[in-house]
Amino acid sequence: MKLFIDTEGFLVPAAKAAEIDIQWNEGDWQRFCRHDEALAFFQEAMLAIIAANPGLHPVLVFGDRVTFRAMIWPSYKANRKKESKVAGWPHLVTAVQALARAAGWGVEQLANVEADDAIGILAEPFVDVIASIDKDLLTIPGDHFRNGEFVLVGPEEADEAFFMQTLTGDKSDNYPGCPGIGEVKARQLLAKATSETRQWAAVVAAYEKAGKLEAEALVQARCARILRPGEYDHASGRPILWQPPVS
Repeated sequence: MKLFIDTEGFLVPAAKAAEIDIQWNEGDWQRFCRHDEALAFFQEAMLAIIAANPGLHPVLVFGDRVTFRAMIWPSYKANRKKESKVAGWPHLVTAVQALARAAGWGVEQLANVEADDAIGILAEPFVDVIASIDKDLLTIPGDHFRNGEFVLVGPEEADEAFFMQTLTGDKSDNYPGCPGIGEVKARQLLAKATSETRQWAAVVAAYEKAGKLEAEALVQARCARILRPGEYDHASGRPILWQPPVS
């Protein structure tokens, strides 16, 4: 049994907490990140998570620099390019990986996918535990550890969360979803859909009502889809894109 940890979600806040601003001259400021402090903050967070999940082997999961979603939706996460990155981020990631291996923890990274996807692919549902603060991982059925609490996500609940994301989009990831559909409306549309086939039919109907094609709904669904076991070709290092259910 393993504890899959969405590493970046915990490393970024640790690194931000270790940043300092230095004034060199009047009006001249520069931001630094103290990596030793960042690693200490991160390790403290990891030890707390591991202590709350005794008997599980910790596995730190990292995302690839290039992911498949940018190929199917070119503006995916383009809004984040203006965000300031932590100074020396690649070196910090390398240091975290070394820390993990020295501690006997696992380290995983799959080509062409984000850490969320790698976790969804590798974690065995209802056997392993997923530790993350990212709501996207709630589209993965199984046992989750979030903000100090255990959350059980059933298959139906996970599918509903996926189709909700397909309808509403995600501003933080910069894909729009269906025009005019917010969370309340999306939940209403999916409320009476009792199967994956009916849920997809409700999604397509909403897109068509908004003047969009089913193909456009499919692109948004593939942006929203966090990959699951069997949705990745390990030999080629490529995702197996989600296909609509066949009735």
